[in-house]
Amino acid sequence: MTAKGASAVTNDNSSIEDAKWVETLTLIINEFRKISPDITANQMLVLLHAGAKPGITQKELSKATDLADGTVSRICALMSDRGHQGREGLNVISIDPIPGDFRSKGQKLIGAGKKMYASVRNLMTNR
Repeated sequence: MTAKGASAVTNDNSSIEDAKWVETLTLIINEFRKISPDITANQMLVLLHAGAKPGITQKELSKATDLADGTVSRICALMSDRGHQGREGLNVISIDPIPGDFRSKGQKLIGAGKKMYASVRNLMTNR
């Protein structure tokens, strides 16, 4: 079964291998598009790190993704139920206080975010 946008090239072994990883990547991007059709690469990075380390702080996300603190903060707000700059929140991340640290908040995937992460992880490990 070929993913939409990926074609099966069969002229040699490397082309077949390339077609497989292109198909897998297309399937992964389509999983992210279920969250939002306009999702950005930076948003994808934040979601992946929040899935890999539930409770990750925005400071840790900033370091892990090499994004500015303000960028991570805006992405997390948009991905939460709060939204950002008049845009409705996507409600795929929960932002919760960290016990004992009143200044930091931990991000974890919820609902459709957890489902997306599980699908992406499955695509990466089982293909």
